[in-house]
Amino acid sequence: MTLFQRRKAKAADSLRLYYASDIHGTEVLWRKFLNASKSYNTQVLVMGGDIAGKLVIPLVLGDDGVYRAQLFGRKEQASTEAEADALEGRIRRNGMYPYRTTAPEVERISSLSETEQEEWFEGVMVATFRRWIELADERLSGTGVRCFVMPGNDDPPSIEAEILAAKHVESCDAKIVEFDRYAMLSLGYSNRTPWNSPRELDEDDLFRRISALADQVGDHTYCVYNLHVPPYDSQLDTAAELDENFNPVLIGTQPHLIPVGSTAVREAIEKYQPLAALHGHIHESPGAIRIGRTLCLNPGSDYSTGRISGCIVNLRGEGVNHQFVTG
Repeated sequence: MTLFQRRKAKAADSLRLYYASDIHGTEVLWRKFLNASKSYNTQVLVMGGDIAGKLVIPLVLGDDGVYRAQLFGRKEQASTEAEADALEGRIRRNGMYPYRTTAPEVERISSLSETEQEEWFEGVMVATFRRWIELADERLSGTGVRCFVMPGNDDPPSIEAEILAAKHVESCDAKIVEFDRYAMLSLGYSNRTPWNSPRELDEDDLFRRISALADQVGDHTYCVYNLHVPPYDSQLDTAAELDENFNPVLIGTQPHLIPVGSTAVREAIEKYQPLAALHGHIHESPGAIRIGRTLCLNPGSDYSTGRISGCIVNLRGEGVNHQFVTG
């Protein structure tokens, strides 16, 4: 084979992927995620879970035609449509959901049961995510870019229906998908957390679900694992220990840091040895390590700053390298 033929074969045997996770309802980060294929010249985008936000901010319309809201403990008001749009934009940029309403409706929602309030909040969340999916379909149309999105442990199961309904966004949770010669195994569940989030599993069940997928993979040499939670005691899962009131446990004046990842994920990686493993979940523990031959990556998350933490993953045959990027 000539040098030209070897270079051509190498180029055909390579793929460039962008991974990010844990944007928690921050719309500007979703837009940056969609733009990453242009910014970094990637053929595949992967959003690894915890997409939804956790808080609705009501913009209450008064009899005087002024919207009023509380944002970060401060009273805000908007007297014109332009001011209201700008206030909504600030709320979305901080990972929260603006909701225009009236005082009687606020009173009605406050009188709902806890279950009913959670259902109402989920409706607001899903409506926002539907708009995000419409934006993705618009941006990705005609580009040829593959975009995979899965919910994480903090996300309600109902957002999966919006992903499945998309034209240019592909569901990957609890599935094996393929791009070029590579396969990607994905699972957005986590091990148990102190917050009892919507999608948590015991370690045994988590391992069974990963193994059931992994046993369907023909060649792990060309397989990427997209597992929301990082492997246990991997330096990608270090977080502050919490007491029964969710306060950090201190050693002297410093938080006591412990591994909080999944033993099931670690066991699966050690057993099957995929080419690479992509993780999120633990925002404060970005990094890259190898477990055997597997390159394990967690870009971390700093979503409240408006910057998206991501990772470019270059797959070349049986080799892989990476570069962490912040946008």
